Amino acid sequence: MSLPEESKVSELRVPLRFDVPLSRYSTLQIGGNARYFSEPSSVDELQSLLEFARTEQLPVIGIGKGSNILFPDTGFPGLVITFIHYEPERIAFDPSEETVTASSGVNLYRLALACRDAELGGLEFLSHVPGTLGGALMMNAGFSRFPGKKMEIGELVEEVTVLTPEGNIQRLRKEEISFSYRKTSLEGMILLEGRLKLHRSSREAVQAEIKANFDYRNRVQDLRYPSAGSVFKNPGGNHGSSGQLIEKAGLKGKRIGKAMISDKHANFIVNLGGAKAQDVLELIQLAQEKVWEAFGVRLETEVRIIKI
Repeated sequence: MSLPEESKVSELRVPLRFDVPLSRYSTLQIGGNARYFSEPSSVDELQSLLEFARTEQLPVIGIGKGSNILFPDTGFPGLVITFIHYEPERIAFDPSEETVTASSGVNLYRLALACRDAELGGLEFLSHVPGTLGGALMMNAGFSRFPGKKMEIGELVEEVTVLTPEGNIQRLRKEEISFSYRKTSLEGMILLEGRLKLHRSSREAVQAEIKANFDYRNRVQDLRYPSAGSVFKNPGGNHGSSGQLIEKAGLKGKRIGKAMISDKHANFIVNLGGAKAQDVLELIQLAQEKVWEAFGVRLETEVRIIKI
């Protein structure tokens, strides 16, 4: 593919890199090269990037820490924007309203600790997720170590600020956003910040809950190899979790290439070293087929699969 005229790139208010390996920006450590890649740190830089993408008719992907994404082996022919340097420390509290407003680039663990120090609870369930607030908001991230109890970030949202594909800043209140299981109506927009409603809690209580979540993760999840976290959404009803169904289907430890359905947690697919996206996709398809054949349950992916 030909690159745009040098003059157009030089007009950008943010550095632009070319042919960047996406495996470096995914916790699965899988993916080919991005045609264009940028790490903006301000709204002006983001708007400049979106204008460039519109002019060049490029598809755009925004990512946080890449903890829930599978890039294709062939890479991505458009622009990938990472938010790891976008206002990563901007956190503000309104104690009287018991709210926190934070940039989409804030790390979830850092945000949970800041809330702890402000003696506000409610976000601890995401403290162990290796991602940013923007990514969590975009996918309505959730977690609960208690069976049958659902906890999602959408339940805390009061307002989000986004950039539309046209580069306009827009504020959306909770009632203007559709939140569902690992999905929102925010797709196609760029998350700038979110305001969350929390509740009063002691520093000690928040810290204890953070620790309990980390202890659970370390005990249950497979942290030995690179992964994208949970691959499938848990089905409704009384079917059990996706991991339990995959294990009952006899697929725990199943390998294709250098990818493996974890022998510790069957809803994780791990990279044993040098795995390809195609290996992961074949394991995903195998798990879906075997679980459907055995239990009549259709597993839906939670991991974000980038297609070109």
